[in-house]
Amino acid sequence: MENNTFMMPPIGGKSILRSTGEEVEIIYSEIKERGARSEEDWVTYIDSEGKEHIKEHLNNQLDFKPVVNDTWNKAFDFAAKSKVPTTRNSRIFEVAKELVKNGSHVSTAVSVARQLVDEVGVETE
Repeated sequence: MENNTFMMPPIGGKSILRSTGEEVEIIYSEIKERGARSEEDWVTYIDSEGKEHIKEHLNNQLDFKPVVNDTWNKAFDFAAKSKVPTTRNSRIFEVAKELVKNGSHVSTAVSVARQLVDEVGVETE
């Protein structure tokens, strides 16, 4: 392997193939240069029908995007427990949403939002 070749570690996670929108599981990949396409780039993945694609000439960074996980919904009590959220949970959701928009990680945003809502209270109007 040449010094300027990047072996990507096994991913084992779901990704979206940008050209088709298909959800796939990337097993392994190699890219010649980060952020640039090369004829030597390849990705091994399993498609949505379970078929393995070995060393397809694709670039892991440019041809795939991550699957959005369900962390956001799981972070709030009302997402799983009730179709009608409590006022407290609604406020937590609104505050956390703004924190995430400004760059906070979801779990940090929820934690901070819970603290703020509990300190300030839910009656803001």
